[in-house]
Amino acid sequence: MKEFELWQRLRHPNIVQFLGVLKRSDRVIFLTEYLRNGSLYDILKKNKRGLDPLTAVTYALDIARGMNYLHQHKPHAIIHRDLTPRNVLQDESGHLKVTDFGLSKIAQENDSTGSYKMTGGTGSYRYMAPEVYRRESYGKSVDVFSFALLVHEMVQGQPSNGRQSAEAVADRRAYEGSRPSLSSAFYPEAIKTLLRECWHKDPQSRPSFEEIITQLEVIQDDLQTKKTMGTCCICVIL
Repeated sequence: MKEFELWQRLRHPNIVQFLGVLKRSDRVIFLTEYLRNGSLYDILKKNKRGLDPLTAVTYALDIARGMNYLHQHKPHAIIHRDLTPRNVLQDESGHLKVTDFGLSKIAQENDSTGSYKMTGGTGSYRYMAPEVYRRESYGKSVDVFSFALLVHEMVQGQPSNGRQSAEAVADRRAYEGSRPSLSSAFYPEAIKTLLRECWHKDPQSRPSFEEIITQLEVIQDDLQTKKTMGTCCICVIL
């Protein structure tokens, strides 16, 4: 129950407000703020060809800011461990909020590396970091790996290897180093570079969400500038 009390105190524009729990004989029901606009999963279902780059980056920033708040929480970081499109909701203003802390862990570091020992399969296979699938020690970077897959899906419009079973995809990523294709012309090069960093095979080489936010803000500014320049161009025929 201490974890529930902690979640109830969390306050951030990109985190769904946790209100409390109802205890039933056979289950525990989480109570949260109500967001009627659905989830990122619903958004992607309506946009199977993917979102435009500026919208994708704007959404990615919302998620990254929410996750950064959790990872920077004091005295202990909060690791989500199940970051998926269904666990990201949209509010009435169009902003995204991270939700569903059912599998989150109040992280207490065992050593200077910030690692924590995995005790069993946790999270959704399709968005699972390789070290989690292999049941190895893990840290906050497992959420960064999942985040990269969400961003890839926003641009691509659908999960990578969508025809394969989720467990088969996770197995190939964990033991063969498989990663989604970045050949699409829709990706600005800066996004490709960021995604490669975020799903790096070495968890320690992945950027923090604070670093991700900095990179995304630069990408967003560049995309907005190009969009503005495009709308300001006027052709004069003499």
